[in-house]
Amino acid sequence: MVVLASKVDQDPDFRRIIAGLDGVSVHHFRFAGDGMYDPRILADVRQQYRAAGWEHVSASHARYGGPGGTDVWVRLDHMTIRNVAVLFAGPNQVNFVSVSCAISPIDLAHLAGHFGIPPIQGGIALPRVRNNADEYPPQQPQY
Repeated sequence: MVVLASKVDQDPDFRRIIAGLDGVSVHHFRFAGDGMYDPRILADVRQQYRAAGWEHVSASHARYGGPGGTDVWVRLDHMTIRNVAVLFAGPNQVNFVSVSCAISPIDLAHLAGHFGIPPIQGGIALPRVRNNADEYPPQQPQY
């Protein structure tokens, strides 16, 4: 489905990034009432990712101390993202998304505005190196 969606969009950067995706897995669990799942199981999942060496890049917790929260982990191979995992736990549902890929962190910005990913406000600012110039201005001596 991801490859089919990339054929609709003619953006070459987007198509290049999609070529780096190996697979996407989505698991959605819904419960009859709020807090019916065991939060200790989610804590065990979080601990397993930590123990396996994944980078925990984002976490949020449910308001007012209720069950739930969102966690994002990535597995890096040098400067390439190899896997992304997102765990979202709401009051009566748990969603787990796993992405297997080979993309750079900057490529994630190119996915903004596609697949329901919101656009990044203000874009991305990268440091610019001038040709034949020092990367940083020379330091003035301190007296």
